[in-house]
Amino acid sequence: MNRFLKFDIVVEALVLLKMWYNDLNVFHKRDLNKYVGALTKLINMVGWPELVEVLTGYWDNERMVFQFETMEITPTIKEIWDEIDTVGTGLERRLRKQESILIPNKPTFEDIINWLGLWKDYAYWAEGTSVSFMNLYVRFGHASFYANYNQEFRVTFREWDWIRPLAFIIALLGTMVFPQGPSLSINTRVIMLAHTLFHGHLNQGQMKYYPIAHVILSDMTSLFQGCNLLFQWWILSHLAKGHGTQQLHTLDDNNSLKVLNDVLFWADLENRKTRGRWA
Repeated sequence: MNRFLKFDIVVEALVLLKMWYNDLNVFHKRDLNKYVGALTKLINMVGWPELVEVLTGYWDNERMVFQFETMEITPTIKEIWDEIDTVGTGLERRLRKQESILIPNKPTFEDIINWLGLWKDYAYWAEGTSVSFMNLYVRFGHASFYANYNQEFRVTFREWDWIRPLAFIIALLGTMVFPQGPSLSINTRVIMLAHTLFHGHLNQGQMKYYPIAHVILSDMTSLFQGCNLLFQWWILSHLAKGHGTQQLHTLDDNNSLKVLNDVLFWADLENRKTRGRWA
């Protein structure tokens, strides 16, 4: 019996997703930093599928920990926050009281078309349980795309431009953090999550705001192809403890995660000898 699981995971961002981010202006990116912190830096990371595949063999499903002989480690909410937190998200949390865990529901079709500024008669592509990345990209991925699809929008260009960061985060979360649909399809629950991060969620007559770290941790420990880039960063920070690992929000186009591969190799060899590097 093969000890290690086989599944598809995200290795790097779609080229079109990178192009979309590069086309966003400084005000769009300020909003992204404010509501989702360093998660946008995932588009610069190159993953290591073999690492995830091997480590899943050490996962204890009952105790929800990684078991290495007598040593146990597991991600925590604080560690996830530390990875994605920035000045913008930190200020936003202080300004907005954060509620407890959010379990995103499937939004209604009316919710989706309202949030994205669409006319109902043209929004056939958003009627199911998922939406296509390409359908989002061709409508929001570039500043010129409003003119191509303006008959589908019931909002002005300026209002549409305000929606673009939200649409980008739906695409980012749906393809890189919670990639559960086939052929680049994005579960509409991701739309609910993204909208909640930006605008809050009306609960029993009150607008409430929820953090994303809890949702990421839940997905990370139950579905390893989801959130795998954050998972890799977390595990590398433990394997290479003391080797000067960087914060996630300092990653750049030089693929810093890739550079740590050699660090991991030597740290693992040393760990086998001393068993002293696990945090």
